[in-house]
Amino acid sequence: MSIYLLSRVGCLPARFFLVFFAGILCYNNRVDKYKRLFLEWCDALVEAQIKDKKDKDFGGFRCDACDFTHGRADNAVYPFVCAYDLTGEEKYLAAAERLLVFRKRLTLFSGAVQNDFTSEWKGITAFSAINLMKTLLYFGEKLPRGLKSKIERCAKRSARWVHRNMVVGFPAYVNYYCASALVNALYAGLYHDEAYAESARALLSYCLGLFTENGLLAGEGKPHDARSPKGCLPIDIGYIAEESMPCLIHAAAILGEKEASAHLAECAKKQLDFFLPDGGWDNTFGVRNNKWTYYGSRTSDGCIGAFCELAKVEPLFAEAAERVYEILRKCTSNGKLYGGMQYVENGEKPCVHHTFCHACSLADALHFGISEPDPRLALPCDEAAIGFRFYPEINTYKIRAGRYLATLTGYDFVTHAFSNGATHAGGGTLSLLYKQGAGAMIAGSVYEYKRSEKNNMQIPSGKKKHASLLLRAEYEKEGVKYATCLDPAPEISVLTEGEGVTAQVRARFFSAETRTAEKEDLFAEFRYRFTPKGVTLTVGKLSESIRLILPLVAGDLITKSLFAKEPVFFLTGGFSADECAFSLGEDVTLTIV
Repeated sequence: MSIYLLSRVGCLPARFFLVFFAGILCYNNRVDKYKRLFLEWCDALVEAQIKDKKDKDFGGFRCDACDFTHGRADNAVYPFVCAYDLTGEEKYLAAAERLLVFRKRLTLFSGAVQNDFTSEWKGITAFSAINLMKTLLYFGEKLPRGLKSKIERCAKRSARWVHRNMVVGFPAYVNYYCASALVNALYAGLYHDEAYAESARALLSYCLGLFTENGLLAGEGKPHDARSPKGCLPIDIGYIAEESMPCLIHAAAILGEKEASAHLAECAKKQLDFFLPDGGWDNTFGVRNNKWTYYGSRTSDGCIGAFCELAKVEPLFAEAAERVYEILRKCTSNGKLYGGMQYVENGEKPCVHHTFCHACSLADALHFGISEPDPRLALPCDEAAIGFRFYPEINTYKIRAGRYLATLTGYDFVTHAFSNGATHAGGGTLSLLYKQGAGAMIAGSVYEYKRSEKNNMQIPSGKKKHASLLLRAEYEKEGVKYATCLDPAPEISVLTEGEGVTAQVRARFFSAETRTAEKEDLFAEFRYRFTPKGVTLTVGKLSESIRLILPLVAGDLITKSLFAKEPVFFLTGGFSADECAFSLGEDVTLTIV
């Protein structure tokens, strides 16, 4: 065949063939590495599965980090069957069948599925139904009749429960509405049921109405359009990118809603402003970022599948998908996906939830197809501009100065009491500093790590001091800590001046426990100067008992001020840092490069 082709087109330049075949080789390499990572995860899941029929948790997964079986394990039926389709190995079908046995223990008479054996939350029925119906839609004809029948029976019962119950008004955050839209769309696609199609359209329309002009989806709070005192909406980048958007994009495609698909693609482009050059997501301020992993969120499926779907019409998303793959690869060790790049070196264990959820998204990517690669494209995060953009819906500034990217946030929307773990960044703090080529230099998230979702948040190993990575001024009085990063109403001004961006912040000291300031008239004043050469911070003199805390993940610190240094690690985000503590008995000036 090759000789025939050459004889037919031998007159064409040899360079054409080199470029053509190099393109095919590059494409195949990309597909192959996606498959390798996917099968690596699936093999680790098979290994982690409980196979002893006498064990009460037979069919579930052992979790190294949490020491109990996560109830959503059945979501892995879909990736297991996908792995069988790729390899023909029966072990994956056997693993899928065992999962259905485990799922039965969590399934109620109504068809709903409980979140865990210790949780009555039923909203996750949507995710179970989604992955079972994808299995039927994509691989139904390749399944043994008995297994197909079992999956279909489970999928139909759960989808019908979702259709009846998870409608507008259902008491859940918006990510569940997005999932319900996809459940109904998948059912309509499989069984040609117009009632389900109408429900899917209604939910899709409702969710589309919650997008801001900046392309961010509100609704990770109750009510979905609630406003904070600063006018902020309940928004979380991790949940938007890894759960809500993939569900909406897929639902719109199944329904043939072209206008909705186009709008979602535009919103996805705008959301890339929060995407980092190494494939991470900046969720350092999100309303639910107590569950932030560097690549998304602890219990969501991931964005790589949606990016591969969007890449069919917009090459930019093929580049984004490639970078997501790279960060997932970096966070994988021994076949298991960890919650951050530095978990392994800090002795933290992998929660199996990360692997079985993200295997679903990687299965989507393999199904939708890996787009043929163009030359590596520049994403918004690659710009070497100088300037900033303000997002009023989250009271947050995204700042650029050459290779430096920064996030300055005064976000004040709180879904729970601070004591329940919702102490996300505020106070005008520098929650993220990123340098192209070096990665995250500052990566803060929550002030205190409290397991507001005990079944979905692992316990720190204790091998290193577990401490917040938020930059802040802080003091302690009578056993209560007060920190500027908790001020819900800081004064922030940002402007571009010459070859840099200057930010001025004035913040009070708030307590996480009481959500009040001990002294209403006590302020810390921060001055940031962002330039292509580095970032300089000056904090005004206050008192020797007040400290400036700078947890530095990477980079060099230049200062004449004295400071103490201690190594720390934080599960949320997954970074270790040198916690540099300065006394504010005098002015402090420092530069990070």
